[in-house]
Amino acid sequence: MTERKTHVIGSSSIEDGDSIRVSRLDGGLRVVTEALPRSRSAAIGAWVGVGNRDEPAELAGVSHFLEHLLFKGSSMRSAQDIAEGIDAVGGDLNAFTSKEHTAFHARVPEWDLDFGLDTLLDVLVDPGFTADDLDAERHVILEELAWSIDTPDDVVHSVLAESLFPGHPLGWEVLGTQESVRAITVDDVRAFHDRWYRRPNVVVAVVGPIEHDEIVARVDAALGGRGGGAAPERVAPLDEVVPDVSTYRGIEQAHFAKGWRSAGLHSPDRYALAVATQLLGGGWSSRLFQEVREKRGLSYSVFASVGSFVDSGTVSVYAATAPERLTELRSVVDEQLAALAEHGPGERELEVARGGFEGATVLGLEDTGSRMARLATNILIRDRVVSVDEYLDAVRSVTAADVQRVIGDVFAGPSAVSVVTPG
Repeated sequence: MTERKTHVIGSSSIEDGDSIRVSRLDGGLRVVTEALPRSRSAAIGAWVGVGNRDEPAELAGVSHFLEHLLFKGSSMRSAQDIAEGIDAVGGDLNAFTSKEHTAFHARVPEWDLDFGLDTLLDVLVDPGFTADDLDAERHVILEELAWSIDTPDDVVHSVLAESLFPGHPLGWEVLGTQESVRAITVDDVRAFHDRWYRRPNVVVAVVGPIEHDEIVARVDAALGGRGGGAAPERVAPLDEVVPDVSTYRGIEQAHFAKGWRSAGLHSPDRYALAVATQLLGGGWSSRLFQEVREKRGLSYSVFASVGSFVDSGTVSVYAATAPERLTELRSVVDEQLAALAEHGPGERELEVARGGFEGATVLGLEDTGSRMARLATNILIRDRVVSVDEYLDAVRSVTAADVQRVIGDVFAGPSAVSVVTPG
């Protein structure tokens, strides 16, 4: 067993005094836990710091392909064994792939923690990766791609990403392309797993009625043979964007998305930008929801969102409307954006936006799965757990001047527009 060094992070009062502990092990493996002695459930997650942007172009989508295949079984467990085991305890087992990481997670009754942890670590370290499984899952992913292509709000955002990051992996579709998915072989998946699924890139998080040192020992042993390797080296995108792209589909509505480049995950302005996006289009009281939907009836769905990466980011707005009202929609959105950049927010709407973040954060702490994901993401991205109080203090400190400044900086840059329209 390798020597373990444990760093204890003090809990904030909002976390009810429960202990959060982090161990940084030999080879870069990190384990973070939160002990909730009275919880009747346990959540386990493995966050791997490699994603869609780390793939070679000819293997676009291989991270997502690997994510699908990991639950097809290991040398010890078949896919049927895993499915029956998780159903038998009433738990859930799932995964997702993003631009910069891939996550695998399970939630089980606390008395079945051993089963959940063993199963997740087993498939993470010793996946089967058979040719038959790959061919079967290839068809599933091609159907997923076809579904995405047939979904206009997916298309409009995919095209927007390509326009904001032309020629860069941050603009690629996480699923890959039909051509790349058809070309990926089982040897490609094995090689990708062998290169990246190693101790420096893995964070394991567990929340529930657990003993930290016991979890650390089991994780350390399970990944004992996964040493070596390194984090992916990433190239930042260039500044240019593609200003306007229209895509035609046999649909009834026009789908509109507009986006800008922004700062990344480590920017000191990230809290102000999050609050700005919330008051612009993050809830029922937001400017876009009130003006576009409630006052003018232009759209059923309208929102703003932030995308954050290690070296870049995006702010975008989306709405869908009748084709004959698209010009009006674009004009109204531009007016709201310009007004926020020129005058900043009012004190009441700023208070509402900040309060929304505070409330959502606290409510999210009621679920072990959400707590686990928060811990894993913090350690993977920042190598420390940002306490809830620290986060809330940062949000509360955002001023109207901060919002006006950061949103003005974003909107002063070049924008990209993606429209999917009948045709």
